[in-house]
Amino acid sequence: MEEELKKQYLFLLSEIIAKEAVVFGYDIVALKARSLGGLVLDDNGIVVSIKGDATEVTEKLVNGYIDLAGQIAKDIILPIFTKYPLIKI
Repeated sequence: MEEELKKQYLFLLSEIIAKEAVVFGYDIVALKARSLGGLVLDDNGIVVSIKGDATEVTEKLVNGYIDLAGQIAKDIILPIFTKYPLIKI
């Protein structure tokens, strides 16, 4: 994966986690992210690495939060993608 794209995925995933944490609390959001596999988070919820295919990991995270909180999660997450035009899911 090209370095710039990798950085964008790390920023995108970290931003999704941060936005969800504001609404649902950090503990719940971080637990969900870690339980899905493929993400390594630091103690502050910042994604420091992605294991496996970044697109698949991103889809799993988004779908995991939507499963957890429904339309509210979707409304929080979808606008974030406009800031990262290189990422398509």
